[in-house]
Amino acid sequence: MPDLLTAKQVAEYLQLSQRSIYRLLERGELPATKIGGQWRFRKSAIDEWIDLHMGRLPPEDLRQISTGARDDDVRLGSLLDEVNALIPVAAGDRATVIRRFVDHIRFPEPVDLVLLVERILERESLCSTALPEGVALLHTLRTTPRVLKLHDMVALGRIERPIAFGALDGGLTDTLVLLLARDERHHLGLLAKMARLCREPEVLRGMRTLPTARAIVDLIRRTEETIFTLPVGTP
Repeated sequence: MPDLLTAKQVAEYLQLSQRSIYRLLERGELPATKIGGQWRFRKSAIDEWIDLHMGRLPPEDLRQISTGARDDDVRLGSLLDEVNALIPVAAGDRATVIRRFVDHIRFPEPVDLVLLVERILERESLCSTALPEGVALLHTLRTTPRVLKLHDMVALGRIERPIAFGALDGGLTDTLVLLLARDERHHLGLLAKMARLCREPEVLRGMRTLPTARAIVDLIRRTEETIFTLPVGTP
């Protein structure tokens, strides 16, 4: 894909409608330049924008992105193994909590844990992945080489007490979700789906309070089926 993209190419890349792209442009939210009266977008700038703004996109846009990646292998409920669905994490500063969380995850293939933590912290250095809802959507930059080569995966951890994680609203974070994908397309789909699920009060309560990993996995699968089978544009 070329570095300089048209509105149509950006829509395809982000799995959004062109109408959504122009709506983001009207709000001044998408990095772009006009050349000869036409909008042009640098892919590198779009990649950075995705990393910084995915968690704050409107639900309709998140649903569109998610629907564009509806293969079975990007379904969160299928990628969240029970052994990774209820990981207790001792409190500490942000870097320490991330290391403790990663150390207890069971990965589907060999992973360099030191490198993974470095990549997560590299992403966090741009802008915290902590949402106002108290959940941090940990991931690596889309522009860096994949940590997992063959699989996608999701892991969920509970911090023993809420900590400052850099959320833009100044709120505390008590839940960690790690999203790792084998390629950029799956990365985009996983991130959009999880950001959308975190808008659901029942999911947020469940991630914090359900007593078993099985119950958490079932809740995510059930909610995912409900949300992502709705027509695009449904509130």
